[in-house]
Amino acid sequence: MLDLSVLGKKGNHIVLKATKGIQFGQEIVTAQCSVNDVLKFLLIDRDVQRDIAPERVSAISKYIQSGIDGEDIFFAPMIFSSRGKGVYDEETSEFRLNMNDKLVILDGQHRIKAFEHLKNRVEAMLTQKPQDKSLVEFSDNLESFPLTVQIYSNLDLVKERQLFTDVNTKSSAVNNTLLIMYKKDDLYGEMIKEIVSNHPTISPDLFECRSKTTRSKLATAATIYVIAKTLNEGTYTRTSNAKISPQTYPVYKKNTEEFLTLLVKYTPKDALDREKYVVYSSNVMVAIAKYVFEMKKKYPNKRMEEFFKGAIYNVDWSHKNNDFRKLAAKYNNQTRKYNFGSIGRIVRTFSMYLIEKYEGARAHV
Repeated sequence: MLDLSVLGKKGNHIVLKATKGIQFGQEIVTAQCSVNDVLKFLLIDRDVQRDIAPERVSAISKYIQSGIDGEDIFFAPMIFSSRGKGVYDEETSEFRLNMNDKLVILDGQHRIKAFEHLKNRVEAMLTQKPQDKSLVEFSDNLESFPLTVQIYSNLDLVKERQLFTDVNTKSSAVNNTLLIMYKKDDLYGEMIKEIVSNHPTISPDLFECRSKTTRSKLATAATIYVIAKTLNEGTYTRTSNAKISPQTYPVYKKNTEEFLTLLVKYTPKDALDREKYVVYSSNVMVAIAKYVFEMKKKYPNKRMEEFFKGAIYNVDWSHKNNDFRKLAAKYNNQTRKYNFGSIGRIVRTFSMYLIEKYEGARAHV
């Protein structure tokens, strides 16, 4: 990895190769530099920035580490306000900062904190193992990690706040569906991509592969991901470690494909009408997967289809079903519709409801 900071130091200056332009009437300098440089000229102004969210820092840290480990990752430019610091040289296309100059960060604070978190962690590890070549290499790659920065030259405090607000309210983070469709080295992700493209009985058009939610299709790729994990391992939390392996992959894939086939077969023909039915609510589908997992564990010799016949087929899945009021679902008296939020509670209560439905039907046979 190229250490841009070494190229960019001249005496008591930080010198960045850069270009200058006008964006929506504002002068802006765009440069590429290393994390090491950014940490030198970074200034956080609490009049502009918000508090740090530790969970975001943790997630970004893992993403950065995956990039250093060789995965393809992408970073949006970090945005700064110069507040009169630094000089752009038109002849050399360089942006020069005194070593003591600070630029105010407007977007990218959590990314910077993630780098600091990783840097502190690896430095602590190096005190214990100073000769560890892998740690030394990771530390070097971390400090030379290349970043693109955009530096606004003439913003006052009001415009800084406006830019910060616009960036954080008028843009949206990449949703889980897109992450699943593009992420590498995730066996469940690879499985979902295969299933949505080549399911034996369901058209690819019935899977949503870009948006965070869907009202017109069977499910998003992100929902299928959680369904597959719940169906095969009984867990639906993101923090739990997946047990899937190259050896179990074919069985898990076959189970998931069969589950989706049976789900369509044993639910109402017009179940895609979410104004009428609840069965294709994402958390309800995960609850059905949890129910099937528990039944397969209790009755390992029974076919999956038996569990759909014994419970799923016999449920009134419409919003008119008063049984759902006893569960964790919220009911809107004005719209007369159920809302199935809170995945943990819904999955527990709804799967138990289906288990009792199945066991009750068996008792009367």
